Amino acid sequence: MQAHQTNPWANRFEPLLNRNVIKEKSAVRVQSLEGLGEMSTGLACRLVERALETVFYPTTQCIDIMHRFVDLAFAHCIITYPDNKSFIQGVYLKRPPLPKFVPPILLTGLAGIGKSELIKAFHRIQVEEQTVSVDIDHSSFLLRRPWQISVDVRTTTKAILSSLSKSSGDVKEQLEQCRKIAFRDGIPFLQADEFQFATSSEKANTLVTQMLLSLGHIGIPWVYNANYSLVNRILKRPEEDRQRLLADTIVLLPDAPESEDWINTLRAQQSVAMDYFQFDPEKDAAELHRLSGGRKRAVKDLLLLALKNEHPNGKTVDLAAIINAYKSPPFANYREDAEILLTQSIQDKAQSERPELWCPIPLPKNATAVFKKHATELREERLADAELESSLNKEEREALHEFKKASKKFPPTTGKVIPIRKNQPPTAEELKQNNNWFIDQI
Repeated sequence: MQAHQTNPWANRFEPLLNRNVIKEKSAVRVQSLEGLGEMSTGLACRLVERALETVFYPTTQCIDIMHRFVDLAFAHCIITYPDNKSFIQGVYLKRPPLPKFVPPILLTGLAGIGKSELIKAFHRIQVEEQTVSVDIDHSSFLLRRPWQISVDVRTTTKAILSSLSKSSGDVKEQLEQCRKIAFRDGIPFLQADEFQFATSSEKANTLVTQMLLSLGHIGIPWVYNANYSLVNRILKRPEEDRQRLLADTIVLLPDAPESEDWINTLRAQQSVAMDYFQFDPEKDAAELHRLSGGRKRAVKDLLLLALKNEHPNGKTVDLAAIINAYKSPPFANYREDAEILLTQSIQDKAQSERPELWCPIPLPKNATAVFKKHATELREERLADAELESSLNKEEREALHEFKKASKKFPPTTGKVIPIRKNQPPTAEELKQNNNWFIDQI
């Protein structure tokens, strides 16, 4: 690292090459909310929602991805700014010494998996803007943080470039201005978020492709964030577009159901309202993964819905309350998605009616094996439970439910067989009802 000590453009990234530094700087902790019981339900839910949107636990995947971005920015600065003299020469050139085109990194994953929060976290870990003095003949030059842009349905290529260059003119002129600013101000990286919102039609699909290709001509390392829906659209583009826009991809996957990353993510979400969120992040991890499909946004909305249901009655949010919220009509869309994700994991193929829930980019087998194993075990467990309950009459089923509730509250310290006493065999009508119930469960 000795050769880099006099390179101020690169020096600002050296501390961030340490993953532990990234983890500490990117984490966002919040103080647990108190007094929610004395508030109105609307106010309590709004405060908890804001806290859940703020808290951030950097998982191993997140740290690895941010580390890669840092490394790209660091390498760009080492190569682009070898010394002060080269920098000054580049500032005065009509066309700054940046590559004509830099292919992007595609960051993709399920909607709600945490891509936008990762982009925010990367921006958060950057050092503040600073200045660099290159010689006695020039004033100090600004060293700016990475560029960050977000796209919506009204965004155009010209609007994006104008927001970066702070200038008017045609696309070509704005691109040249962006290149000059990026070189002069030491901008080492560009993050583009939410591109899928500009793909509501085939025409928009062409426009978003043009936007992406234009950003590549700025000449600095960059990443664009998109859901599977946009990736599917790009895959329909001509080969030259696919080669440029899909050559380097990162898929942000759900964390494994029983992993430390998933458990710690649940702990971070629980921490915003410890008095009200009474679920067990470790013991309930697998079940919460099933209910949410492993998506952080789904967990957040599920907790909020459970809080909204329980708060008026002065009750806390435990796993039973979360399951009730999961089964309620307001969570229907999430619930459908979670069931499809579970089926996909078992069958290892997309559901034709919901292609946006299936990663269109081939993944290594070991990346999905843990989810298939978990989904299969979960389905078998649910099937076994359904088989048992469908064979019982009403009284026996109620006794079993009471036992299950009690066993969750008071885990047995020693093995004990609890017999289910049969009062009488189920009737034909009960068997018919049980069969219909059984089919619904699987």
